[in-house]
Amino acid sequence: RSHTIESPSVATSVKTGRPNSCNQCHLDKTLAWAAHHLEEWYDQPQPELSPDEKTVAASVLWTLKGDAGQRALMAWSFGWDAARETTRPDWMIPWVSQLMIDPYDAVRYIAYRTLRGLPGCGGIPYDFVGPVAQRQAAGQSALQAWQSLSRRTTGRELLIDEQGQLMTGEASRLLKERDHRRLSLAE
Repeated sequence: RSHTIESPSVATSVKTGRPNSCNQCHLDKTLAWAAHHLEEWYDQPQPELSPDEKTVAASVLWTLKGDAGQRALMAWSFGWDAARETTRPDWMIPWVSQLMIDPYDAVRYIAYRTLRGLPGCGGIPYDFVGPVAQRQAAGQSALQAWQSLSRRTTGRELLIDEQGQLMTGEASRLLKERDHRRLSLAE
């Protein structure tokens, strides 16, 4: 573990899986977006990126495909006030609800803390160590709250189509690629 602070680098994110600070604040942006700006501003060469890294917001990729550490960081980042100021937070609800059924207790706990601050979700009851069915029901309640919003942010990079519906096929495909390595973080 390390408390080293480094300059943001998409190449490092791709190589190590460690989220970069650009994409932790600009949660609605892709790794390609961050790489473009880092090249433009700091002459960092753009790394080779997969099609998903070019088209899907990094936060969504780390939420669906990432390891437990990445998922915990995304659960926290979705609740970070500075990140919420860069984009409308309504689109985050489906991805936070996904984290509420995560295999790791810590990820679920952080996700619920975040969910309480999202539009229409403050009163959803949830026990992060409760029975699976109860946790799934809370996640469904969050999705229903999201669907009842009069205006929802859309975008291919968010996996939300122009009609405001989740691109469930893409989300399922990414979820099947999740990193299930067992992690024990000593912090």
